[in-house]
Amino acid sequence: MRRRAKLVVIEVVGAVALLVPTQALASPEGSFNPGFLLSVGSGECAVGVGAELSGMYLPKGHPGSIGYGGFFQAQTYAGDYARMAFGFQLGSFVGAELGVAALSRSDNHASTFGLHTGVFASLAVLGTGVRVTIPMSSADADLPAHGVEASWVLTLKVPIYSGKVWTSHGRPLRGERGPVTAAAREASGWADISDAALVAHLSPREREELAALWLEAALVEHASIATFAALALELLSLGAPADLLAACQQAAQEEIEHARLCFGLASTYAGLPLGPGELPSPAAALSGDAAAVARLSFTDGCIGETFAAALARRAQSHATDPAVARVLARIATDEARHAALAWSVVAWCLKLDPVPVRAALGAALAAPELEAPAPLTDVQGLPIMPAARHGAVPVEEQKPLRRRAERTARARLKDMLRPPGEARILTARDAGTSPSA
Repeated sequence: MRRRAKLVVIEVVGAVALLVPTQALASPEGSFNPGFLLSVGSGECAVGVGAELSGMYLPKGHPGSIGYGGFFQAQTYAGDYARMAFGFQLGSFVGAELGVAALSRSDNHASTFGLHTGVFASLAVLGTGVRVTIPMSSADADLPAHGVEASWVLTLKVPIYSGKVWTSHGRPLRGERGPVTAAAREASGWADISDAALVAHLSPREREELAALWLEAALVEHASIATFAALALELLSLGAPADLLAACQQAAQEEIEHARLCFGLASTYAGLPLGPGELPSPAAALSGDAAAVARLSFTDGCIGETFAAALARRAQSHATDPAVARVLARIATDEARHAALAWSVVAWCLKLDPVPVRAALGAALAAPELEAPAPLTDVQGLPIMPAARHGAVPVEEQKPLRRRAERTARARLKDMLRPPGEARILTARDAGTSPSA
């Protein structure tokens, strides 16, 4: 009866452990790792060869974060006997594992169940570690159980990551059903980057995925040109001062440059010149409504572009290629200036028509959560870390950036909406900008 209970426990642990690699592959932030396994140790036969299948769930979306998962190992020792083990893992580049091992009958030992323990260090395709197998029970009373095994382990793996990344930075162009962009096409006149060194070390699959990521960013930046043109027309219809109109024109010019830079990167990864096709028309003609202009400037500009600037800075911190880093640095600087323009538009609208504008902005503050300004892109089969090195930001890293942008923007708007005698002085930290912004 006790032996049956042990077998049930082993079967349950094994079933759960084997599910983890599969779930990690299906997870939005996971790592699936098939590979070759070599161990050298103190068991009945010194050398064992075989295969390992492991999976890790990465809550923060990139390999450097702490993850947890499961593993399954199968080895043979000189064809005399076999070892199978399964269990759980915890760690990142270094970690620990705990599970159950089963060693088959050999000429000298009975089939044996044992406790599998180990520590490991892993860097992408190569891993090493130390494991200890402690015998717990034997299936044959005629032969002794396998003894304690202490082994050095080497693994060669093919890590496959799945995840979501965010690369888009521009202010969205809104259609009747949400943000719209042009369709991509093969075209000259937009791609001004041709850097063979950028793609020399990448596989065809990696180049394809990175081309798609930067093409998405390019199309959003391209649509933002129209967004600022439409904003300039709205401000003209409301009688805005020259400095706001000039700032809108400058922002549109900067978005043209962002689009050219992003199309250049996308074209370099793709190996052919890419550009935009026809752009759908915006949702509506001029509204002539200061309240609508103010509210959209707050959501898409004060929050959205503050977030976009922070996102580009975070992407720049990951990027290792100089061309990619330069593009992201330019985008981060310009998006911060576009956020400052949005605040200027909100302040001017408040002076122009205080009552309806205050009501619209108050409704924006009352909303529990504002719509994110750009889409997420799924990455299946492309390691997240190389993607990050080429300008992508994993979803778990962008979430706190978005929350901070919204929190600081809400605090600043609340202060703007206070009666004049109650307004407080904002610090740079409150506003989410530098003192000179």
